[in-house]
Amino acid sequence: MAASRTSQTVASHVPFADLCSTLERIQKSKGREEKVRHFKEFLDSWRKFHDALHKHQMDVADSFYPAMRLILPQLERERMAYGIKETMLAKFYIELLNLPREGKDALKLLNYRTPTGTRGDAGDFAMIAYFVLKPRCLQKGSLNIQQVNELLDSVASNNSAKKKDLVKKSLLQLITQSSALEQKWLIRMIVKDLKLGISEKTIFSIFHNDAAELHNVTMDLEKVCRQLHDPSVGLSDISITLFSAFKPMLAAIADIEHIEKDMKHQSFYIETKLDGERMQMHKDGDVYRYFSRNGYNYTDQFGASPSEGSLTPFIHNAFKTDVQICILDGEMMAYNPSTQTFMQKGNEFDIKRMVEDSDLQTCYCVFDVLMVNNKKLGRETLQKRYEILNSTFTPVSGRMEIVQKAQARTKKEVIDALNEAIDKREEGIMIKHPLSIYKPDKRGEGWLKIKPEYVSGLMDKLDILIVGGYWGKGSRGGMMSHFLCAVAEKPPAGEKPTVFHTLCRVGSGYTMKELYDLGLKLAKHWKPFHKKAPPSSILCGTEKPEVYIEPCHSVIVQIKAAEIVPSEMYKTSCTLRFPRIEKIRDDKEWHECMTLDQLEHLRGKASGKLASKHLDVGSNDEPKEKKRKTTPKKKKVIGILEHLKAPNLSNISKVSNIFEDVEFCVMSGTDSHSKLDLENRIAEFGGYIVQNPGPDTYCVIAGSENIRVKNIISSDKHDVVRPAWLLECFKAKMCLPWHPRFMIHMCPSTKQQFAREYDCYGDSYFVDSDLNQLQEVFSGIKDSHDWTPDEIASVIADLEYRYSWDQSPLSMFRHHTIYLDLYTVINDVNTKLKGAGLAITALELQFHGAKVVSCLAEGVSHVIIGEDQSRVADFKDFRRTIRKKFKILHEYWVTDSIDKGELVEESQYLI
Repeated sequence: MAASRTSQTVASHVPFADLCSTLERIQKSKGREEKVRHFKEFLDSWRKFHDALHKHQMDVADSFYPAMRLILPQLERERMAYGIKETMLAKFYIELLNLPREGKDALKLLNYRTPTGTRGDAGDFAMIAYFVLKPRCLQKGSLNIQQVNELLDSVASNNSAKKKDLVKKSLLQLITQSSALEQKWLIRMIVKDLKLGISEKTIFSIFHNDAAELHNVTMDLEKVCRQLHDPSVGLSDISITLFSAFKPMLAAIADIEHIEKDMKHQSFYIETKLDGERMQMHKDGDVYRYFSRNGYNYTDQFGASPSEGSLTPFIHNAFKTDVQICILDGEMMAYNPSTQTFMQKGNEFDIKRMVEDSDLQTCYCVFDVLMVNNKKLGRETLQKRYEILNSTFTPVSGRMEIVQKAQARTKKEVIDALNEAIDKREEGIMIKHPLSIYKPDKRGEGWLKIKPEYVSGLMDKLDILIVGGYWGKGSRGGMMSHFLCAVAEKPPAGEKPTVFHTLCRVGSGYTMKELYDLGLKLAKHWKPFHKKAPPSSILCGTEKPEVYIEPCHSVIVQIKAAEIVPSEMYKTSCTLRFPRIEKIRDDKEWHECMTLDQLEHLRGKASGKLASKHLDVGSNDEPKEKKRKTTPKKKKVIGILEHLKAPNLSNISKVSNIFEDVEFCVMSGTDSHSKLDLENRIAEFGGYIVQNPGPDTYCVIAGSENIRVKNIISSDKHDVVRPAWLLECFKAKMCLPWHPRFMIHMCPSTKQQFAREYDCYGDSYFVDSDLNQLQEVFSGIKDSHDWTPDEIASVIADLEYRYSWDQSPLSMFRHHTIYLDLYTVINDVNTKLKGAGLAITALELQFHGAKVVSCLAEGVSHVIIGEDQSRVADFKDFRRTIRKKFKILHEYWVTDSIDKGELVEESQYLI
């Protein structure tokens, strides 16, 4: 009878100290060959020990994975999510070692990025911790690699469960059983930056020739180590598989001048570059999985089955009946059903965390298919994949759509598409070769991308002032690597600004020499920033710098960015998306930086986008003959969109001054009066024309509600008025007051003014009406016997608002339409029992102004649930079928609001 085999792991026999000493040798080695040799020696010894255990009739339960995950921790982000950064570790060490808070070593740990002028370790927390720990720790640790992994896994799982005490307990075990050298490498593993000077690609190539490729299609380090344990055995098929996240194919930045050559002078596809989250969907029947470009699993958010999540329930039935299995690649977007537009990622929402009752809805925009049923499509051409994609599912508007594409052959078509994307405030365009195959993690293999910011001259630049700084880490240790920048409050005429509002933090765009030179220039002026006593000249939001500089000693930097987006982190209540330093403005004095007014004008100019100009291809679009070397190179011509150009009003003769120095923005005209005609007439009457509304714009004139007008309305900053008002002003040769019939949209201040002057039918409280105005008012009033309850409620609400009665507790629910779950079904018999408690709640709601309905339908704003929550799932299923989502709240929300005399925050009562 054969001897029983004992299960063993290599990791339980290899001391963690051995791995750390190997990593130390790799880091200290100068050349690549020497680094490779040290890693290979460790790997070979592991494999030999593995084989030795196997020869002694033992089952070996592990591969090289326990060591590999510690060497490449950045690839294990989801499994090794510790939620721990350097500052938290510093506080933990101070507590554990009982260091005096203001002592030298405690301050070294807490201010690890601040240069001390000694060893030059600034920015390297692990090295600073090593020297603090060396006299206080064991000379050699007692943990093996398996124990280290178990303790780190415990840290990750307890961090996920928000059990901070257990996180500390596991860290304590790691620290008390490790030497200072081991803790140095533990710290680097926890912060996922080993600083070895050798790339993951090199480590994969040493481990196995197929390792990098297998990891690209699985993003599973453990699977790579298990399947490729034997370096002499390769894999015959390495391809994308169902329910395994893969690294998506990427696009390289295109050079427009060489686009035809890059596409091999053949036709190509142009697609919109979407501004969402890259996401892959894996489907097998009713089972779904969603993975981000970095391999994170977002299935819980979007839905593992047709009965859950913010997306799957709405798209499950869109797939063709013969499609059981598929893998799709696309962009997860937020869709606004009210405006029927996609939201830009810079807006304040997170598509990965949107809830079902959000006003926005999740929409999956698909641009590729990698598998249908049992057929893998990665090696099919893009042209073939597109054909298959169109027969995979039926698009559902606002839920799952196919990214549209156009065929093109010329550079001019690319420029036209880019200009159209600028007009639509889109991120840019994609260029794809029809014969390209799908190559995971490859960039530019037939896929190119063009954004306005990649093209010189298309972006508005911002000249802003450096007011704060942050010490760098790693290669930028000991230097200011990031800067806090601000704009100035506009000072009185002839004076210099004294107050600055923070706008953004920027840390890219410069060379190391430029960073070094800038550091030298500002070095003597930096001062520590104290949160409790901040400088009066620099106003911050929640983002505070480590050091600050008095504005008069600072410099202006020219910043290039994609757009201006809302943010409460900065005093301006907005910030820049993807900012980078273009140059230091040595030609400008510190007080010549951008002002708040200029920032607001720029923000309103193109709905926050900083690309508002067009790229002009020139008049001659025919292929040009090869030029001789003596011919000067033709420069690109940068132009402005035709519809954004200011009209030429130099020949207009002024006939009146009724609009003198009044700024108008005319979006569109009427059938009888064009946009240009209205602009000419405004100029005749002394008015001033702009093409994008800013802070000084009196009003926007719109004959039709196009997408630009809708964007202005949604910003709620400007009054939008019908051209009829202008025409009446021209006729009367005087600036007439606005009347409700002229208004398309009113900003809050105008709305408030109208509420004081007009009733809900547009009849003035103060001005006598003529016959025509009375007829207009009466036409809007229905016979009182025909009024619906909704109309009566609206009139009451208007009266309450007009006379400030809406502050009364008796009207707190006036604007809510509420359904209460008064009935439950018992023992599967259709016996309905009235919930006495909820019935009383219903009466209280009505008494306090709510509209209580007996039928759950579109238009309900809230569903109130009692102690019995058996029907909550049914309500959520119904909510998915309607456009305007209602909130499901516990009845305590009602009772607590009534007790307090005002509406309480809903979030803690959500079910």
